[in-house]
This record gives sequence, C-alpha cells and structure tokens, in this order.
Amino acid sequence: MLTGYAAVWDSPTRITEGGRSFTEVVRRGAFRSAVESKADIIATFNHDPSRLLGRTSAGTLRLHEDDRGLRFEIDLPDHASDIKEMVDRGDLNGASFTFRPKAGGDNWNGDTRELTNLFLYELGPVAMPAYTATSLALRSKQQFRKMELDLRERF
Repeated sequence: MLTGYAAVWDSPTRITEGGRSFTEVVRRGAFRSAVESKADIIATFNHDPSRLLGRTSAGTLRLHEDDRGLRFEIDLPDHASDIKEMVDRGDLNGASFTFRPKAGGDNWNGDTRELTNLFLYELGPVAMPAYTATSLALRSKQQFRKMELDLRERF
C-alpha cells in the first residue's frame, strides 16, 4: 500500500503557469467536498492515466482530510513494482494533484492564490512535485491493519 499526502495545509509553494509565477497555498478543508462527494477520483503515476494505480469507485484509492493535509492510501496493482522500488529507494518521495477551483474556491491577494474549495480529479506520486511538503511511504496491508486495531483499542 502506498500512503502519502497529496497536499499539505498552509504550505506556500511557487507555481509557474502560463508564463506567470505566483505563490499558491492550499487551505484546510479545500478537498472536503471532493472527499465527501464520493466522486470517482483516480490515482496515477506522474499524472499519466495510462499508469493508473487506483480509483475511489473501486475502493483501491482512499482519501482523508486530517490536521496535516489531504492523505491518500492506494492499494497498488502488481504492475506498479517499479513505483514501490522507487519509493523504497527514496527516488520518488512526493505527490501531486489535478484540480479545478469551485466557484469562489480560490482567492487572490496580490501574487498569492489561496485554494479553499476544489474539484479533485486525480492525484498520485510524481517525480517532480510542485509542493515539496508532500510525502510518500510504503506500508504493508498487515502493518496498516495492525495500526488500525491498535488505534481502536486505545480509543
């Protein structure tokens, strides 16, 4: 299982888009409606749909907003052994997401864009993440189930 953060709250990053450079910040709750809507969101490698890793409608991609950001869990398919190896070696350590702001879901203040309410289409591991605060980690399903049981026992 591949876990990570596709976005980290309040972590400014410099974006260059269409010849324009600006600072972008994802605010807490920006993905709430996307996560709650149960929309069919896909996970890919390097934003490439031919490298499909999972999807919410199949239950192979799970999304959660927590105190840090937008966390994801992907049950990687067998063909993704190269991704597992690159994460394990540290070659691949960040994630990205494809989005569109909902009406009123982005606010500009000078050259800073705040993202507050987004349509989410896709996310996943990438070789060159725009947001360097994102992260990736490999976990076995057994490790994940043990952590889940430990948490249930504590609370």
